[in-house]
Amino acid sequence: MTLRGTAFLPIWHDVDESMEDEFNVWHTKEHIPERVATPGIMVGRRYADPTASKYRYFTLYEAASFDVFESDGYFATANARSEWTERVHPAFRNFRRAPCHLFMTRGQGAGGGLATARICFPPQQQEEAMSPKDIFSLAARRVVESVLDLPHVTSVHMGIAGKVARSPLSGQSLSLRPGATAFDAVLMVEGISQHFLHSVTPDISTILEAEPGAIESFEIATYSLAYMLSDTSGK
Repeated sequence: MTLRGTAFLPIWHDVDESMEDEFNVWHTKEHIPERVATPGIMVGRRYADPTASKYRYFTLYEAASFDVFESDGYFATANARSEWTERVHPAFRNFRRAPCHLFMTRGQGAGGGLATARICFPPQQQEEAMSPKDIFSLAARRVVESVLDLPHVTSVHMGIAGKVARSPLSGQSLSLRPGATAFDAVLMVEGISQHFLHSVTPDISTILEAEPGAIESFEIATYSLAYMLSDTSGK
């Protein structure tokens, strides 16, 4: 299954151990259903890797368009957080997120595992006529198609981070934490399981490292699917 819509929101984070069980209940019972009820958000997924030393959780929201992430519907819940949300959010650590324009998606079927790579572009060089984003765009197809050829991979998605003009009203919003948006693009690789995706992680790294003019650095993690909710309202 390729991604639905033309934009997505990727989120990585950890949770204080004392709040981990409550986080999972809150995220399943309230937060993902609340987000998927937002007009334009079509799918919500939570992934986890309990063994990871950092970024144990990854959440993905698939959206009809990038505008959804600065819409009144989206900010209706972002600006009116529930008491449960207020209790859970302070336990978040190592928070990273940025809405992305879906640049390319290839493959078929949803996998039980997911590998993610947060990508940073090289800085602009004065002698280069093209921007780092343009240079990356030229390399993205090679990357996606090479990764899709790897064993156990079912689909590959590439997105480029965008800027949302609207800011949440609360200064305590997780999206305002320092470093939260410190990446330029996202590669997501679906596969038959976290175990098998972990086995091809070195190959994914090699493919990304083969594009030094387009990619300065990246961080890869692998996860198993914990929960997924799709909108069925036709909104």
